[in-house]
Amino acid sequence: MQLKAWAECAVNGFFPFPANGAWDKEFARVFSKDLRATFNATTHSYDTWLSLYQTFNHSLVVFTPFNHGFTSVVAIPDSANPKGGFVSMNGWEGGYHSLAKKDLWYSDTAFAVIEVDAQGKRKIVEFREATNMPSGGGVLPPGTDWACVLPNTGPGGNGSVKMAV
Repeated sequence: MQLKAWAECAVNGFFPFPANGAWDKEFARVFSKDLRATFNATTHSYDTWLSLYQTFNHSLVVFTPFNHGFTSVVAIPDSANPKGGFVSMNGWEGGYHSLAKKDLWYSDTAFAVIEVDAQGKRKIVEFREATNMPSGGGVLPPGTDWACVLPNTGPGGNGSVKMAV
């Protein structure tokens, strides 16, 4: 299996939302016991990372249903062993928020370093994740207009883009 596909399947498997079943078994399969991880501004070992993930169901249960997906995934295989390497993922998460009574969507990004263990299995040894979803599944305050115009010169660009945050 290609590195990119493996990483996407691994993340989908351990993403701890209520409908994901036995996500903790996939978590144990894909993360190294020597894991170094960050979530926003917090740092974690394997055990504290697992403890953090165990709290997420309490936050995500307010979404009926909770959904997530990828907008882009870039995998760079290790030249010495292409089963390992690093992967950068960007995506979205959210859904209908049962307390706010509306759809709420957030961004999520992750960077993973994947190595091959002594048994030839891929393991995530480093994982850096960040999201703008409020902790506890809370609701962000409304955005404000940002008076800035940026040139839209990318593929299909047709002038300027006005930004609002």
